[in-house]
Formats: sequence, structure tokens, C-alpha cells
Amino acid sequence: MRYTAFLTAFAALASAQTLTLTSTDTSSLASRSSSASSHASSVLSSVTSAATSQISSITDDAQSRLSSFSSQLATATGSDRDSLTSELASFTSSVNSRVSSVTAAASSTASTATSPNAAPAKTGAVAIGALFGGAAVLANL
Repeated sequence: MRYTAFLTAFAALASAQTLTLTSTDTSSLASRSSSASSHASSVLSSVTSAATSQISSITDDAQSRLSSFSSQLATATGSDRDSLTSELASFTSSVNSRVSSVTAAASSTASTATSPNAAPAKTGAVAIGALFGGAAVLANL
């Protein structure tokens, strides 16, 4: 008996449901989409600019140090040359590490800025859940 009442209430609610999108709804969606796109673009631009600046700073430092190494290596002999070669290898590894760190940070920030929010989306499933909830309440009256 309750099952029949539930089906009757559900059928009545289901037939009364209509989904219409007005031009206000679609323009609101378009506006939100444009705003989100603009924000993501702004964040990506900022991240790119900061990463480029940091890479430029690392490059400038590396060029001046490499110039110094080059002039020292031209006149060094024996153990001094070996020491400079070892120092040069350590320096290039350090530069590589710094560049990798900057690019990883920029990539992480960029992916965070462009990923969708974790908030629940109002989908058809939410509407169906509300519909079933309303039908259950009516069936238990």
C-alpha cells in the first residue's frame, strides 16, 4: 500500500518537473565561465612572469660565474684545474636544481589555478535526489 502511494507521489512530482533555461540563466553561466577563464588566465600569466624572472636571475648569475670559471680555467694547471673542474660540476648541478625547482613550482601553481573547484556541482543527480526525498516525505504522510 505504501509502495503505491510512493509511486503515485513520485509520478506526480516527476510530471510536474520542468527544466527551462532562460536567457538570464545562460548569460549568467557565460559570465561565470568568462570570469573563471579570465582568473585562470591572469594566474597563469602571473606564474609565467614570476618563473621567467626567476629563471632570468638564475641565468644571469650562471653567466657571470661561468665567465669567471672560464678565465680561471684558462690559466689553472694541475690540482687547481681539477679543483675548478669539480667546482664547475657542482655549480652546474646547483643551477640545474634551481631551474628544476622553479619550473616545478610554476607547474604546480598553474595546475592548481586551472583545476576545477572541489565544491559539488548542481547536477541532474542532485535534482533527482531532491525529487526522491520529496516523494518519500509525501509517501510517509
